[in-house]
Amino acid sequence: MKKLKASVIASSAIISSVLFCTNAVAQECPGTSTTSPTENFITEDISQEMVIDSTTGLAWARCVVGQTWNGTTETCTGEALRLTWQEALQASSSYQAGNFDDWRVPNIKELVSIVERACVDPATNLTIFNSAPAQNYWSSTPNTNATKKDEAWAMGFYNGRIDSNNKIVISMYEWSGTLNNIDFISACSHTNHRV
Repeated sequence: MKKLKASVIASSAIISSVLFCTNAVAQECPGTSTTSPTENFITEDISQEMVIDSTTGLAWARCVVGQTWNGTTETCTGEALRLTWQEALQASSSYQAGNFDDWRVPNIKELVSIVERACVDPATNLTIFNSAPAQNYWSSTPNTNATKKDEAWAMGFYNGRIDSNNKIVISMYEWSGTLNNIDFISACSHTNHRV
């Protein structure tokens, strides 16, 4: 596996959330301006398993941890894994997508950058991320409030809401986001490469 030496933040947060379940309904986009337009994501000249957000320089796995990219159908197959926060952080160290194996769990700001605020159920760009469950996804960001040390921040991709959830009790999805010369995110990300 290659290491992406230029730091591409590829956020693929391991979304392991059963906390907020959603019904299987069609995506609704009542908003008029998109916050995560398809043209912002670069897919050419790299593996179709990942995209690079040209506005942030972050690289994102197109599938959630537990799923794999099917280039023929251009969708993810398999079942997304639900993990505790610690399991998500650990899983990112062995995650592989786009011929890279140095992914990390994205922080909450990185996860927020791919939310499609014009839509709900899911609040994602379905052209780019067409198979991600409309659920909660872990970030690598712990809650630093003195009374919430056992919690971490998560992104609800069913409605675009940020919530703090128990790191041990709650299982959520992980979306590998940023590729990282050091680590991986539950959605994996990588650092040092800017588009």
